[in-house]
Amino acid sequence: MPPTPQESPTDHAVPFPVLLNTWKHHAGWIRERITRAVSGGAAAVEALPAEMAVVGSRLMDLYTGPFTPVEIATRLADQLRAAGRFEYGPLSEWLRGQGEYSMLDLPDGSKWTVRLGPADGRYIHLHPGRWVPNTMRVNANTLKSAVMAHAHAGLVGGDPADLAIANEARRKYLGFLPVRELTGDAGLGAVIAVLG
Repeated sequence: MPPTPQESPTDHAVPFPVLLNTWKHHAGWIRERITRAVSGGAAAVEALPAEMAVVGSRLMDLYTGPFTPVEIATRLADQLRAAGRFEYGPLSEWLRGQGEYSMLDLPDGSKWTVRLGPADGRYIHLHPGRWVPNTMRVNANTLKSAVMAHAHAGLVGGDPADLAIANEARRKYLGFLPVRELTGDAGLGAVIAVLG
């Protein structure tokens, strides 16, 4: 089956049974997706907000490190396999004993939460840990705004970190009110920088 428009070829190859929501949790994948949308022109950029519906409206942890989604999924699945916890039954039993989730480490210092998904699907649900190396905690609307600032800047030319460009993108594509500044450790300016 070919990748859907929001999936990159590498995202599509995340091995079953791993679930990793790249829109919410992978800055590198998001950068790649913005580039593909800009190369597709205005209609492709205008389609991004609908794709980002999976981001929701809450806080999330965004991985900013060097590993691709496939590398993350493969490395963590290999850890589970080596510990005898890769199959649904052993994983379910282990996570129940851990309080329904556990943490696994990657060599870049990032820590990944493992939760249980449905038995008949992608049951190894991964997302970055909170407040760990190579991650940042972001608000969903801030992430959406940063994505659209980059995409809009790519279409019209300019810097996504320019307040006027960012606000035009927020208004035009998301219907959001303007912001007064792009500051803060997890604010719009920081997320724009991470996606740059």
